[in-house]
Amino acid sequence: MFSQTFLEAPWLVFILALNYLFMLIIFLIQRRIGKKKHRYDERYYQVNNQAKGRTWDIMLVIMLIATPVVIIFDGIGFAFFLINALYVLHCIIMGIAAAYYSAKE
Repeated sequence: MFSQTFLEAPWLVFILALNYLFMLIIFLIQRRIGKKKHRYDERYYQVNNQAKGRTWDIMLVIMLIATPVVIIFDGIGFAFFLINALYVLHCIIMGIAAAYYSAKE
């Protein structure tokens, strides 16, 4: 069920979890410093929202390109279904966000 890499070194998942915790702590510290220095103004949010929107668009194209690549090199297996699940989740989230912001205006 688990990959051979995971079975050989399961402690890597623990290191990954610690890394996520470290990144969260750094984010919170950076956010607190930024609020004290008033870095988060209207322009900041506008630029960030545009960047996030463009990132979603690019990620959609990347997932559509990755699907046939996975089929060619890995066959229809776990990676194929994972990428398809991520694609469906991406589209659902994008639809919900579009409906939310459309109703908000």
